[in-house]
Amino acid sequence: MSDNRYAFLEPGRFARGWHIVAFSRELAVGEVQRLHYFNRDLVLFRGESGTAAVLDAHCPHLGAHLASDGGRLSGDTIACPFHGWTFNGAGECVDIPYASKIPERARHALRGWPLREVNGFIALWHDPANEPPEDYLPEIPDWGYGEGGWGDWHFHRSRIRAQPCDVIENIVDIAHFPHVHGGEVKAFENRFGERTVTQLSTVQRSANARMVIPPGLPFDMEAMNQQAVAQQPDAWGDATYHGPAIMYYYTESRSQEISYKSWWVNYHTPVNDTEVDLCSAIIVSGLDGQLLPEEFVQQYALGAHAAFGSDVEIWKDKIYQADPILCDGDGPINKLRRWYEQFYLPR
Repeated sequence: MSDNRYAFLEPGRFARGWHIVAFSRELAVGEVQRLHYFNRDLVLFRGESGTAAVLDAHCPHLGAHLASDGGRLSGDTIACPFHGWTFNGAGECVDIPYASKIPERARHALRGWPLREVNGFIALWHDPANEPPEDYLPEIPDWGYGEGGWGDWHFHRSRIRAQPCDVIENIVDIAHFPHVHGGEVKAFENRFGERTVTQLSTVQRSANARMVIPPGLPFDMEAMNQQAVAQQPDAWGDATYHGPAIMYYYTESRSQEISYKSWWVNYHTPVNDTEVDLCSAIIVSGLDGQLLPEEFVQQYALGAHAAFGSDVEIWKDKIYQADPILCDGDGPINKLRRWYEQFYLPR
């Protein structure tokens, strides 16, 4: 019997749900990529029809990696480079070039992972029980392959030693803003749904607040914050986790200098028991739907990634307190943990 307070702290257990593994533009037709998530080697490819697929990486015949030798695609199938066993995107063995009959055990011996390609990213459904995926991941209404003034995703990745539960608690953590992000919270509310948790917030830049500044930034984050303090734009934002690992954030900002709206997608995908892949991606447009100056777009993306990086600097060094000492100024951390637990328990 485990002594862990929560199922999500059990080694070898990963959340049931959608997890982003790549952005669409990173995978060309005819391309094969190696992945490693959920303590498993995986292979991602895009066949001739343009459909992406993820399979377990090792051939059930004699264990060769399907991406060895760069991967061998034909139509929408991938062939093992060792003996030519060929699999479709669902993991079904459809050809063995030197066999008169495909062994029955081979037909469904390779796992194919459900995928959803939406909003310019590729998400994989993980479920230890192999039950059908849920349809809770919404489309972003403004995403249109870079059309309508939005441009394409600007994204930044990192891989750190952390637990997924460390990351998701940010959605309810009202108290960290003046210590990590240089902001004073003017309004803050959390709303819990069956598969969602939302943060509605208004945070004003403050000269009295502190910031965690990620190392190696190509700009002066302190100066950027001081500029925001001087301008004091009218800004608000809504952030929502859809399931255990993908957060959408929509924000609008109005000032005399420039006004804009932006979507962020922040995600964390578990690599193994001790590491997660983190990514922050943004698209931004003028409030009137027009393209913004490219210099502003680039600087805004850098600032957004740096803000996410401030959290990363904390996550990569912290430990997870399963029984934290909380005070009346903290957000609903225990409620969030109870909500998050569902993704590790049977449906």
